[in-house]
Order: sequence, then structure tokens, then C-alpha cells
Amino acid sequence: MKSFNHSELRDFLEDESFRMWVFGEATPELAQWWEQVPLLYPEKAPVFHRAKETLLAIQGETFTLPPARVRHNIRRITEATQPAVEPLNPERRYTLPVWRWAAAAVLVIGMAWLGWDQYQRVSDPTTRIYQELTTSAATPLEEVTNTTSDNKLVMLTDGSSVLLLPNSRISFPREFNSHAQREVYLTGEAFFEVAKNPEKPFFVYANNIITKVLGTSFTVKATKDDQINVIVKTGKVSVFTRSDKERVEKQQSKQLAGLVLTPNQRMVFDQEDGRLLRSLVDSPTILDIPIQRAMFEFSGTPINRVFAALERAYGVEIVFDEEVMKNCFLTASLDDEPLFEKLSMICRTLDAHHEQMDGKIIITSKGCR
Repeated sequence: MKSFNHSELRDFLEDESFRMWVFGEATPELAQWWEQVPLLYPEKAPVFHRAKETLLAIQGETFTLPPARVRHNIRRITEATQPAVEPLNPERRYTLPVWRWAAAAVLVIGMAWLGWDQYQRVSDPTTRIYQELTTSAATPLEEVTNTTSDNKLVMLTDGSSVLLLPNSRISFPREFNSHAQREVYLTGEAFFEVAKNPEKPFFVYANNIITKVLGTSFTVKATKDDQINVIVKTGKVSVFTRSDKERVEKQQSKQLAGLVLTPNQRMVFDQEDGRLLRSLVDSPTILDIPIQRAMFEFSGTPINRVFAALERAYGVEIVFDEEVMKNCFLTASLDDEPLFEKLSMICRTLDAHHEQMDGKIIITSKGCR
């Protein structure tokens, strides 16, 4: 496909391949490309959808005339601007006659007065992006909205489940398990438990973030604030942005590519600076594995074995200098305390210090005598 420089409504209307796609006469390859345009170029999605609605309206399929007063105002505007309309090359297959260009102008202005004006005024950008994504989906979608004050369980046909929090919406293909990829669209917050299927990756589109999993449990939060959160409970997920230059490759890869998160890790995406930041959750929890009480009972235990026990229990990576701390031993009972409190007690005992960086725990120490 040639370089894509469309930025104005007229660029789309004059594009023959775009008109062929809208009118259902494009090749499968061309149709697939146009269906991906709003995802590949999210900043062009509003004018893309406006151009599509304009062409369909000219065919008399989708547009309802506005009230008489609005039509009168539109007519006055178009009469003043009509001389500026330039006809298309008459040799093109889908050339529109001048009267249809005038009709298109009326429709564009009418939509600006009505639906599109309301569309652009959506105060929540997360909701607006959700609307753009679901509108541009290649297959029909089913939407579930939680307007209650309780969590709502949504079961998908592949065996996955979604716990939809209040004031959240999710959309997914009606024949969910019959496609090459499992894709859902979210605005709000939801906890996912994904049925494992490496042959059919599971994608969650939330605002400008794409979360890819093969089978695990995690939370995605995309609400009105400027940050998007992905929090992993079990397994691994990968996260990347819709504007990532390698997005297509990361989606098609059989492996998890991008920023990979493991249990008790979270990703925070700050939309202002566009960075993906990985960290630990505020209160890491013990993994769903058999834990014996003696696991946190230490009596003269070498520190490397202490840290190994914590890594195994919480699934976090603890980085320390084994050579510097080879003479450090711990005698303590660490049972019900949260992870960070356990670490604080250990560090106080050994005159060490702990901090977290990029989802890992870093231990610094001068060693033990």
C-alpha cells in the first residue's frame, strides 16, 4: 500500500480505493487494510468515520435529515460555499457529479450540527477511543455494560471470564472463539481470567494500550484519569501501545513481546509522556502455590536462601550482591506480614536497604561481619 497521508475529509472522499471499500467492491486484501486504518492511525479515526458516513449517506442508507430550522441554516451555508467545490476527475470509476458533492457538503455540515458534534464533545477520551475502536472492528460486536453498583460476570465462549466493574463496558465478537485471535474492547475496569490457548492469543484493547496474553489472570483499568493500569495476578502478559512502530509484529508473534509483566507486577501508562512504566503492585500477594508455615521460619539461614524463598512465594525477582552478602544469615519468623514489611524487617536486621525498580526488588548492603 502506498504511503498514507490522508488528513482531511476530502482526502478520503477522493480516494478511489476508499470509495470501493465503502461501497463493498474492494478486494479482500484492500478491504482488510482499510478496516485496520483506524487502528494503525488512531489520530485519523474521526475523519475516517466521518468520510465513511458521508459516502453511505450519499447512497441514502444512513442519514436522517435534521429539523427544518437546521436544514435552512445548512442550505444558507452551502449556497455560500458551493462555488469552492471542485469536481473529481471524470475518468475515475467512482466520480461523483457536482450535485452529489453539494449533497456531500450538506451532509458533512449536517453531521457537524448533529451526531458528529456530539461525538467530538465526549468529555472522556477513553470512551471516545473505545467508540472508535468498536466502530472500526472488522466483525460484529456484542456489548455488555455494567450500570449497577456490583461487579458483573461475563462468560466468553472460549471459557474465559471477565469480571466487569461498575460503570464499565466491554465489547467482543459474537462468535468469539471462531476467529484467529480473541479480541475484546474495554472502557472502565475489568478482571480477566483467560482460558489458555497459545494458538489463539487474547487481546484487550483499552484506550491506547494493547494487552496480549496466552492464558492468565490480570486486571485492566482504563478510566477517565490520565493513567492506564495493567496488573497481573498469575502468568505473564505483554503490553504495548497502539502507536508502537512494531505493534503488528508484536501482535502476530507467537511469543509475548513488548513490556512483559509477571505476577505482582503492574504497568502504568501515562498518556501525557507516553511511557510504559513497570513496577510492583502496592501490596504483593502470595502466589497460588502450596505454602508451608515453615517456609518463612528462618534460623541461621543464609540470606540467599531467604531471598529465594520470598521469590518463590511472591513471584518477584530480588536482586542483591551474593558475594557482598555471603556472610549474612537470618534468624526470624516472617509469617503474616506483607512482603514489603518482611523486607523491611530483614533489612533492619542486616543493616541493608531495599527499593523497587522496574518491577524488581533491589537490595543494597555493605555486607555482614
